[in-house]
Amino acid sequence: MITTRNAFRLQGLALALGLAIAPLAASAQGAAPVNVHQYAVDHPVPDVKMRLAPTLGASVPAQVQLAAVEGTKDFGYFYYDGRPVIVDMATRSVVRVD
Repeated sequence: MITTRNAFRLQGLALALGLAIAPLAASAQGAAPVNVHQYAVDHPVPDVKMRLAPTLGASVPAQVQLAAVEGTKDFGYFYYDGRPVIVDMATRSVVRVD
């Protein structure tokens, strides 16, 4: 785990070596919240085939592979009919369908 103190040490070392590690320092100091929907739109995945269309609050079957969202472990997503479907990773329930 990278602490704030270690991030500053790494940053100083990187500057000495001529490297830029701003993203590492930002994540160590608490980055801005991730917009999960925008992340899913920017990182589309192949559509999932399901018998029924996903609906808000519905449970996502275990065989549906959820894509990870960089910056959070709380939500994942998959695509259905060309649209992102946002899922709560703890419960595998649909929290947003476009």
